[in-house]
Amino acid sequence: MLYRPMPGYWYANPVGQLQQVRMVLYRGHDQSRVIIENISGKRQLVDMEAWFRLGLVQHSPRVERRRRIRRDSSNETS
Repeated sequence: MLYRPMPGYWYANPVGQLQQVRMVLYRGHDQSRVIIENISGKRQLVDMEAWFRLGLVQHSPRVERRRRIRRDSSNETS
């Protein structure tokens, strides 16, 4: 699954290293570049083609926590 970059969200590469999207730059209405930062603070500017080649999967605790809360609340009503 290919994930669109979302500022503030964490993504893991195929070997498990975390990258955070710091900023998404637009050209008109289209995303054109992404600034990502690894866990040690090194920032990198990549274009959208390179973003999708990185093979990142979303790893955002906020998203996981929301999914877990929804799942738990739906189990309680069953």
